[in-house]
Amino acid sequence: MAELTRERWGKRSYFIFAALGSAIGLGNLWRFPYLSYANGGGAFLVAWMVGLLAIGIPWLILEYGMGKYFNSSAPGVFEGIGKKWEWIGWWPVWVAFLITTYYTVVMAWTLRYMVAAGTVEWGMGAAGTEGAGDFFFGTVLGLSGGPGEIGAPLPALLIGLVVVWVIIFLVVYKGTAVIGPVSKVVMIVAWTFLGILVVRGVTLVGAAQGLNFYLETDWSKLASGDVWFAAFSQIAFTLSLGMAGMFAYGSFIKSRGDVNNNALITGFGNCATSFLAGFAVFSIVGFLMQSLSIGIEEVASKSVGLAFITWPVAISMLPAGNAFFGIIFFLCLFLLGLSSAYFLAYGGVISPLMDKFGWSRTKTALGVCVIGFLIGILFTTNGGLYWGADILDRAVAFYGLLITGALTCLVVGWGFPASRLREYVNGTSDFRIGPWFDVMVKFVVPAALLFVVVYGGFMQDIPNSYSGYPRWASNAIWGVLIVTLVFSFIMGKMKTKGRGD
Repeated sequence: MAELTRERWGKRSYFIFAALGSAIGLGNLWRFPYLSYANGGGAFLVAWMVGLLAIGIPWLILEYGMGKYFNSSAPGVFEGIGKKWEWIGWWPVWVAFLITTYYTVVMAWTLRYMVAAGTVEWGMGAAGTEGAGDFFFGTVLGLSGGPGEIGAPLPALLIGLVVVWVIIFLVVYKGTAVIGPVSKVVMIVAWTFLGILVVRGVTLVGAAQGLNFYLETDWSKLASGDVWFAAFSQIAFTLSLGMAGMFAYGSFIKSRGDVNNNALITGFGNCATSFLAGFAVFSIVGFLMQSLSIGIEEVASKSVGLAFITWPVAISMLPAGNAFFGIIFFLCLFLLGLSSAYFLAYGGVISPLMDKFGWSRTKTALGVCVIGFLIGILFTTNGGLYWGADILDRAVAFYGLLITGALTCLVVGWGFPASRLREYVNGTSDFRIGPWFDVMVKFVVPAALLFVVVYGGFMQDIPNSYSGYPRWASNAIWGVLIVTLVFSFIMGKMKTKGRGD
């Protein structure tokens, strides 16, 4: 059991902004809009909202509530349920740590682009249209021919990675006293920048055409498992669940603090931001379709392609203010990533280590940041994109997150059990949740997460090599999962004075 004396959020607003910041990240801007377009527009939004209500909100209540109940981060929560379950609390800690090691490198990319945007380094007009892809894959990443060609770190990315980790350390080494107010500023500024991008986007020629593609509804898509897979996986990832941190953030809530209402604010606030980001993205897509006389399939892209190729092309083609809007876009992207990165570092890794071993916050934060930086150097190399944002991401941000999430719901739902948690969170919340919560935690959430793992994971990656990589590289996914599972058992068996053992 964690110590009774524990840091707290200074204000409720600090917790809300920190929780929103942890949930709102890079995926809101570069993943959600594309998923909506590719999966039936309005039909996807329906599946997505079902996922939010059936998976996201109950899961958020669970992680906030259990952290608050046991006054501890994830491992302490499961130790509280029973020592034999502590390993389940450590598995998402490793997930959070490994995600942070490559997520911070992606943030280093955004710093590189912020500098480049000042002069629109990839080119203006037609030159930018033709050169954006080469600039990203060649100049910025120096991308090799495959995962077997790792190469050397790129100096610009290495410098950017140092800057990112220094910022993270400065935010987390004093805990919630700094994380809360910083999160409030970061999120308000990021939303302001996103609003500027939306306004600029919708006033461009061709914007309406792009927005039609974003919102156009194909109801027949709801009959496809692909839509439900996309919606459920997006809900799981976008809310930063299954990464240990929400347990810790919940444990910092004051004794009379609300859980249910805060879960709703986090869930709907995150999804509202995603929906708004779609207007910024697809207005730009429509502008490019009109300006370059090309079809949407040549413009719309997901993940890194949208952020680091499509947007730079659009910045090159803007009639005015190219550098200004380029800097605004990449600064917005950086801030969204920052709020998630320090959440993963502190709530996901530092807090559990402090709880377990009784280490000081400053030393633990410094150790995690240094080790995270050293591992991240691999992802600044010529082969870094393959190993970080692809293979490792598949292992931990897909399989690790979903499997640990399903295990969490099953152990809490049946072992704690869910009814006990429901009574506890209702005691200090503005509105009460009913027995439906028990059903969701025991059956619906784990079933939905396992559906995503099987349908979008095992059925693809077991018979085939992931993403067309050599089988040895694809098998690294399973290796990472096995290693993190073994480490979780080891940590769960350790006895330390941190919890009075």
